[in-house]
Amino acid sequence: MNIINNYLGRYREFLTLTVYIVLSFLLMTASDKALVEGFRSFALQTLGTSERALANFRDYFNLYEKNQALQQENTRLSFENFQLQEALLENLRLKRLLKFQHQFHYTLIPAKIIAYSPQEIVTGFQILSRHLKPQHKGAAVMTVDGLVGRLVKVSGSFAICQILLDPSSKVSVRIQRNREVGLVVWDGAEGLLLKYIPNTIEVKPGDIVFTSGLSQIYPPNIKVGVVTQIKKDASKLFQTIYVKPSVDFNALEEVFVVQMETGSHESGN
Repeated sequence: MNIINNYLGRYREFLTLTVYIVLSFLLMTASDKALVEGFRSFALQTLGTSERALANFRDYFNLYEKNQALQQENTRLSFENFQLQEALLENLRLKRLLKFQHQFHYTLIPAKIIAYSPQEIVTGFQILSRHLKPQHKGAAVMTVDGLVGRLVKVSGSFAICQILLDPSSKVSVRIQRNREVGLVVWDGAEGLLLKYIPNTIEVKPGDIVFTSGLSQIYPPNIKVGVVTQIKKDASKLFQTIYVKPSVDFNALEEVFVVQMETGSHESGN
């Protein structure tokens, strides 16, 4: 488009001169006054129309180029704006995590999630932290929202975290309101099941479930989730309790590995 525009601009005077010469020759050879006037009128209209068409042609491509430049600038500004939004959200999220870290009684090791499990429902992910050590295998993993899972393998600065939605995950928990102890497992979808709570125990939707501390893996008093539904069957000893995890596993970016000191676990019970 620039090539055509430059070509017309460069040879415009030459083309105009050529037209004038041709018309002048025709006028010189013509003896009829009416014919001469006709040629003059025709030449004036032709040149005026040509000039207007040429001007419109140039304006069209100039506007097209300006529009392209504006679209490019708009795309760049939109991308930069999104980057600034992400930086702000990350800053707020990290501030929240750091504030939580100061309120916790265990040593928390920050880690970044770098890969998720390939299954349709996330059951684990890979994390990266330069502070990881081989002895952190089996350590609990959490966020400010609650329990995520535990480390099942550590290699250098990398580790694999098994989350609560893994079929083999089992966590000893306590119901906050009535202090009953049960076991949380995956429900086969995107939630959890609280098992081994007798039918005689009252459980309500909205009851908070947290780690009991009755294991050597998970420290006590870490939020696990909230009860959403209860089903009782008179023919069964235990009720079926559905729990919504307190952590949104699909939205995780940073986590903490919980490092427990010797003897600190028992003192938390």
